[in-house]
Amino acid sequence: MSRQQGFARFVWTAAYVVGFAVVAALFVSGLDYYRTPLVERAHHEGYWTWKAGGRVGQKLGVAGSSMMLLMLLYSVRKRVGALRRLGALSHWLDGHIFLGVFGPLLVVLHSGFKVQGLVALSFWSMIVVAASGVLGRYLYLQIPRTRAGEALALAELEKQDRELSERLRGRFGLDDSALGHIDSLVAVPERSGLLAGLLRMVVGQLRLRAALSVFAHSCRGVPRPLQRDFERVVQQKALARRRILLWDRAHELFHYWHVMHKPFALVMYLFMVVHVAVAVMTGYAWGSRL
Repeated sequence: MSRQQGFARFVWTAAYVVGFAVVAALFVSGLDYYRTPLVERAHHEGYWTWKAGGRVGQKLGVAGSSMMLLMLLYSVRKRVGALRRLGALSHWLDGHIFLGVFGPLLVVLHSGFKVQGLVALSFWSMIVVAASGVLGRYLYLQIPRTRAGEALALAELEKQDRELSERLRGRFGLDDSALGHIDSLVAVPERSGLLAGLLRMVVGQLRLRAALSVFAHSCRGVPRPLQRDFERVVQQKALARRRILLWDRAHELFHYWHVMHKPFALVMYLFMVVHVAVAVMTGYAWGSRL
């Protein structure tokens, strides 16, 4: 991992910690109201604060909806070639996922956990979109890409695999038997449906990491000062080999994920617009006490 990647990971980790802390604080502050039965909430002392059109509830809705709208910038960046200079696509995806996590969480608090009627369709579509976004991020990482975010060709990935093999031979003294053992540890899941395929890919990757760690520590001929670098190159070699073997499957699953993700996203945005329009026309958006 480069210094730049390490810094980016630190920044996003900090952002998630702060984000979850803020959401948790808001939830605890309004907990008594949220726990009150729906028919009794109008008499609760926090009603005009935490209801959907209340002083805080309305702001939560505006903030959550705004974050979900900002998520669309990732799609714009991905499709407009003139925007390629505005940072790597992977960074935009990180922002897209961050907004896709905390936007829905704020909307959930805005709703006061009261989901009824047509709003329920938008709400559950939002939940599906947010949950599937996590799966989409995992599949995205299974498809090797350039720094600009473009998918690598299979030939380029195979070239990387050969270069890593030569590095393990030349710098660390591994022979063909040891390299063959690394390749043998790469397990490829059987073909199955989207969810089952994803689960098997995740489990296989976790098992591979553990097996590679054992293998790296069993190679006694590697000098101790080079051990950490050796483990990193072994992981890269196995990852490259795994991506080659899963090339077709990863692209196929990513396609199926798009087929599932996009319709729910369209429903979510459509009913969000309808919900906001109705709230504005009826005056509820302004927190009227009438």
